Amino acid sequence: MLECLIALSLLVGLLLFLMPFIKQINQLWAYQENASYLEIHIGKRQLEHEIESLTLLEVKPTELVYKKAVDGKADERIIFDMYEDKLRKKPGFQPIIVGLKSATFVELDSLIEMTLITLQGERYVYFLKK
Repeated sequence: MLECLIALSLLVGLLLFLMPFIKQINQLWAYQENASYLEIHIGKRQLEHEIESLTLLEVKPTELVYKKAVDGKADERIIFDMYEDKLRKKPGFQPIIVGLKSATFVELDSLIEMTLITLQGERYVYFLKK
């Protein structure tokens, strides 16, 4: 009988010790299932890749204007701006980052500060090379 009580008390003590860790793991899983930060980060990387080969013309508070040299034709203007809940690339309609409430741009010395606010109210600030 005494052994059963000792085993039961050890089991309860072990569960009390492990419960905070189990709760934390469940919260992390729930956060990763939402994973909006991953979509934002992947979109930021895609934007960086897109602008690598472009020449910056202008930074406006809500859009970036670039030009793309096209062989034998006039330079093509490429614009990244907000449309509904997306940061998109024009001409055409290529969504770069989705699920945004706003995207703002500020030109700094050698960088562009990009501030993104998601529909959930999360705020992300990134710096892009000019």
